[in-house]
Amino acid sequence: MDSTSRPRFRFRDHRQEMADDSSSEGHTTADSSSLHTDDDDQPHLHSMTAKGVQHLCSELLEIKQESDHDFQKNIFSNYSAFLMIMKDIQVLQTELLGLKSQASLQKRLVQDFSDKIYSTLVSDDTTMLRETLPVEMTVLDVHAQNVSDILDSLVSERRLDDALALLEVESEYVQYLRPDEYSSEQIMSYKSTISGKRSALADQLTLVARHPRVPAPELQKALLGLCQLGENHLANELLLQYYHSRIASGVYNLQPSKGLFPNVLYIQQVAKCVCSMISQAVRSYVSLNGETHPYSLELTRWAAEEMGLFAACFVRYIESISDISGRLSAAVDALRIGISYCSLLETQRILVKHSFLELVRPYIEGVMQLHIDHLSRVMSVVASTDTWVLDRYYVSGIMTGTSSAIIDQHPECFYLTNSGRKFVTLFQSVAEEISPLIAFEMESSVLKGIMDLLTAYVVILESAITGDTDAVEKEGFKINLPETPTQGVIILANLSTLVQFSSSIIRNLFDGVHQLEFEMDSYATLVQDIYSRLKSYFLDHFISNIFSPNAGHESSPEIPDDSCRYLDLTPSVPYLELYLEIKKLEKLECIDVGWLMSLFSEVMDATFEWISTKSEIWTITENLLLNRTKFVQFILDTQFLVEMARHGDYLSEKAKTISDNMIFHVETSFLSADSNDDEWPANMATAALQKLQQLLENEDAADEEGSSHESVIENAIQTNTEI
Repeated sequence: MDSTSRPRFRFRDHRQEMADDSSSEGHTTADSSSLHTDDDDQPHLHSMTAKGVQHLCSELLEIKQESDHDFQKNIFSNYSAFLMIMKDIQVLQTELLGLKSQASLQKRLVQDFSDKIYSTLVSDDTTMLRETLPVEMTVLDVHAQNVSDILDSLVSERRLDDALALLEVESEYVQYLRPDEYSSEQIMSYKSTISGKRSALADQLTLVARHPRVPAPELQKALLGLCQLGENHLANELLLQYYHSRIASGVYNLQPSKGLFPNVLYIQQVAKCVCSMISQAVRSYVSLNGETHPYSLELTRWAAEEMGLFAACFVRYIESISDISGRLSAAVDALRIGISYCSLLETQRILVKHSFLELVRPYIEGVMQLHIDHLSRVMSVVASTDTWVLDRYYVSGIMTGTSSAIIDQHPECFYLTNSGRKFVTLFQSVAEEISPLIAFEMESSVLKGIMDLLTAYVVILESAITGDTDAVEKEGFKINLPETPTQGVIILANLSTLVQFSSSIIRNLFDGVHQLEFEMDSYATLVQDIYSRLKSYFLDHFISNIFSPNAGHESSPEIPDDSCRYLDLTPSVPYLELYLEIKKLEKLECIDVGWLMSLFSEVMDATFEWISTKSEIWTITENLLLNRTKFVQFILDTQFLVEMARHGDYLSEKAKTISDNMIFHVETSFLSADSNDDEWPANMATAALQKLQQLLENEDAADEEGSSHESVIENAIQTNTEI
């Protein structure tokens, strides 16, 4: 709305109005006002103020209504104008697109026209120049000289883009040179001149690219210029050199002061620096050479070589960790970070993970071997204080972090010594710590490491059983040797549990790694062979200590030969000792009963084999009648072993067969004319077992009085068993 037509609101002078009111009333009330006192003037003032406020509020309401009215009128009037402007803008856009298409069409027409007349102009210029030039100069020579001068000027002025454009034009000009107009020498001279200038421009671009502080955009322009000049190999070489210097400077800037590496964040920063620079190099390479598959050997070899800088930083970081126990875990964490960054490059088809692993693998293996050797020494210290006492440990409490399916494959409890329990904990910890290396193509090294740890502890147990402690003492440690056969059995039980436990852990750890099946089987066979060999050694040593003639008690006391008084015979002392030792072992509480019964069966088998080959009874060849009692005693002793094993439920078919063959051989060879009573050996052996059992019960009751197994043997010898 026009300001001239808009009504203007003006405040009315309320004071004037009130004055008029008061003057009009003054004539009528003049006489009466004189009658009022000063107190009557106060209400009058209040009424005048109220009137003024009311007038002011009414005026403000009028102003608001007028303002709202003007605002609505402005909106309606300007909205139509706004719509008209929008329509005009759309029309202008349409016209602009049309003009743009016409300009493109005109540009193409001009280009076509210039291409058509170019040859004509060249021909005309050539004709004109030929008429004005000396005989020894040609048009091509003059053109070459002019181009050379222009190129020199452009290069000197650092106008390299213009120089490249001019060379591009000259490359097209050469195509129009016809052999019928110029000799081959003239054309070659022209090409030589242009080639020289091309080389000079390439040298200038190379200087730009080699500058240590060249910005990335300038570098890219220089390299693209080299590619336009046909120097693609040189451009790629300069590109890779540039990013190599960027990587080297970045790694150098990340080096901590005073050679102190605070934490694994350093490796993360180095990996990010190296891999990001390689990624940028690949993108720049693609922009120069186009998308190629696969990349050139030069690029892949360069990326692999750059990982050497990362590997060197990796090694320095691990070497800075003085704690041997923490060095392996730090190496595993750092390797995991490095591999994760290398994997990011695979999206660009750059495979450097294998190269990095090959560079750091020897060092990782060395760190792991140092860790295993350290833990082996720890186990030697632990084993030196082991008193060879078995205890019961629940499998669910020992095999932490193991799947329930693996736990269900084991019995409810493991029976281990103190050092065996600590070894189980240590073994699981190491397996968990180095298990990530399996995913990094180091499964063979992991298997060797944990098997070396197991073998080190097995060697300690072997030294304890065999008594050959030279290897352990050479390391500065001592081992408590078993003082009784019971302790020897405890060591075997401990070893048996470890063989079973370690096999499960290894199988679970390498589940799905099929290429290690042969190696795992080989290691399992090795450990099982060690266990079997130690058990065989223990059994042979145990039986030899009881039955060896050097013990001086293989035979029972001399009994006069009185028509073979079988009823006065008792089992020989060694057989009684064997019986009592087995009874001691049966009292072991914290032991696998099934394994113990199997051991008893093997003890009996080994005993019969020893008797069948090494007993002095087989050395008697003369005075058979004088030694009749020994043969009878031998039959009784053999039958005593059979009945003892039968009553204990650990008589094997092998032991029964050997005993039957020995008794048959003695009876047929030496006692063919003896008693016809075939039942007497079994009856006397059974009676002897009953008597021994009674004596053992009496001994248990008298333990507090200092009774011993030797007294049981003496009582058994002195007592004639009555049948």
